[in-house]
Amino acid sequence: MEKARIFIDEFGNSHLDLSKKGTFSHFVYASVIIPDSDIEKARLLRTEICKKFRLGPDIKSKNLGDKKYFQKRLDILQYLAENLDFTIDVLVIDKEKLDKDEGGLKYRKTFYKYFQKVLIEKYNLIYSAFNIHLDQFGFKNFRNELINFINKVSIQRDLFNPDRTFELSNDKTDEKLVQFADIIAGSLGRLFCLSNFNPESKKIYEILHTRMSVNFFPYTEIKYSKTQNSKPLNEEIGKLNLESLKNYLNTSERSEDALKRRLLEYLYTNSKIDSERLVPSYELIDFLKNFSKTINEDKLRMLIRDLRYEGLFIISHSGKPGYKLASNYADIEQHFSHFMKYVEPMLQKIKILNQNISQLSFNKINPLEKDEQFIRIKKLIEQL
Repeated sequence: MEKARIFIDEFGNSHLDLSKKGTFSHFVYASVIIPDSDIEKARLLRTEICKKFRLGPDIKSKNLGDKKYFQKRLDILQYLAENLDFTIDVLVIDKEKLDKDEGGLKYRKTFYKYFQKVLIEKYNLIYSAFNIHLDQFGFKNFRNELINFINKVSIQRDLFNPDRTFELSNDKTDEKLVQFADIIAGSLGRLFCLSNFNPESKKIYEILHTRMSVNFFPYTEIKYSKTQNSKPLNEEIGKLNLESLKNYLNTSERSEDALKRRLLEYLYTNSKIDSERLVPSYELIDFLKNFSKTINEDKLRMLIRDLRYEGLFIISHSGKPGYKLASNYADIEQHFSHFMKYVEPMLQKIKILNQNISQLSFNKINPLEKDEQFIRIKKLIEQL
């Protein structure tokens, strides 16, 4: 296998006290992975992009703001994707859900060491040879400490795989291709970091998603048992879900439905990134706060409830505070089972209460038998 050249940069900061001004909700690592044979082509392209888009000598995401230069950011990403073959590996760290004390993650050095280990060590399983360049940061003593730590803990070298290296590189003076990781990390930060959310971020996703793999930390998903003959059902559920979603977005034009549309768009984007991930409730609330300052847990539940009544395939899981769009039959099966846990006990309670009333009144009072408004409940109880 050809050697991989891996360039890594970050978006966010390591501060875990999210109440402080300037603290990012998420931390995003982006690895841009280029085959060794295309490195010279990549270097020429970087220089070409700087000239074509009048960036000066370097590509820096921080110089492409969210308002005046956002379209330029999109144009650069599109041009980069059209003119170079590379893949993107992303690690999204949800700081809200980190154990602030476990492993000392509240300390900056530990935070960086731990998550760079998580990001980097998997490359040993994918590539037989690689050179990793991480954007340089911090003081010299910590940089040396980090290099020694990663080389010792994360980089596996042996007789058959000796060509694996890791180094910190200044993206202006050492290895300028790290600038590709800089602009991609800065762009994806506007998609995954809700404290820096940009309403146009889905356009970034549309450009990059076909070559992008994403890992979330921590990760919430639903575990299913396999359903017999599920493959054709899965395909059908996927088609029906997409049709239902498009119908709603095309026909719902009332102003009071705007927040529902935003919610569906966010769930849909997440389902394309990872169809099995449950999007936590607090993440949805943080996202919707960009459009409504009054959104809270109760209002989110009401939005979900209303969308379900309108036929949207939004599922949840007992004991896990999150939602996703149904992507397979197991999603629907699990969702129905979830509600049956509530429906069956309720019907049992009604049955027992009716029996007691009937016995004590010698059947003079028997709501299920004598009151026509409860005929539907009677028929349901008959099925227990």
